[in-house]
Amino acid sequence: MKQRMWAVGVDFGGTNIKCGLVDRRGRVVTSLVLSTARFGRPTTFVVGIHRAVEQLAASARLSSARLAGIGIGVPGLVDAQRGVVHMLTNVRGWCDVPLAGRLRARLHVPVFIDNDANLVTLGEWRWGAGRGAKSLVCLTLGTGVGGGLVFHGALYRGASGAAGEIGHTVLDPDGPRCGCGARGCLEAHVGTAAIVRMARQAGVAHRGRLTPEWLAWMARRGDRRARAVWHQVGRLLGRGLAGIVNLLNPDRVVIGGGVANAWALFAPSLRRAIRADAMEIPGRTVRVVRAQLGDQAGVIGAAVLVWEER
Repeated sequence: MKQRMWAVGVDFGGTNIKCGLVDRRGRVVTSLVLSTARFGRPTTFVVGIHRAVEQLAASARLSSARLAGIGIGVPGLVDAQRGVVHMLTNVRGWCDVPLAGRLRARLHVPVFIDNDANLVTLGEWRWGAGRGAKSLVCLTLGTGVGGGLVFHGALYRGASGAAGEIGHTVLDPDGPRCGCGARGCLEAHVGTAAIVRMARQAGVAHRGRLTPEWLAWMARRGDRRARAVWHQVGRLLGRGLAGIVNLLNPDRVVIGGGVANAWALFAPSLRRAIRADAMEIPGRTVRVVRAQLGDQAGVIGAAVLVWEER
């Protein structure tokens, strides 16, 4: 029997569905992207993934029988053990969908699902900035603030599969309203909408739409107001993470997501805030680093899930 050396990783996003054929060393051999608008509903998703798997296998001259399985990361609440998607954030039509079972029946290969932030965490832990860590906290900064936890060599999901929602730890109970309904969550302070709000309040000059990318460009050009906003982002993020560091005492914290492209602008104030607000020993021993896998982290992590679960 030929060894099954490849897995398909799928990263289900609000705009695109990224699919990749990944080898056992975490390398994406070939990839493609589907439109969420076209393939984002339960029935069309199954059809789209079936086609994607066939295309990926064909481009690498493999039969689907050579696949170890398919891993899928979704932006919402899942039952990873049963392979059921309970609900998705910002994608309609998903309510208690037995996704893994439907895909297994169609493709005849093992299928595993999990929350997308968990799979970014797995990817970075196995093949990225978290490699070699015994305990790891991973944070993804973007429209939302996702998180994942690794302890004692395994992903920690919690009692109901919802562990790692670091973005919804409360910094300020009187702070801005978060999308989850609470006030003052970390996400409401350092998500992209919050960063844009801070930039507007600071009076950062802009042409057209104000975005974190523009804010970073202005800061790199030396704009003092833009640089002050990034300093504040790092300070708030560090304050939020200090509590996590005190609680969990991880040896590494990995920061990824689109906002991490401005890493050099907010990392110094982030690290200072952790040292100032965390207890001395956990604050001194933790390493805070930027993620390494970029926009392939979810795909690679989904493939890692296959080998972890088989």
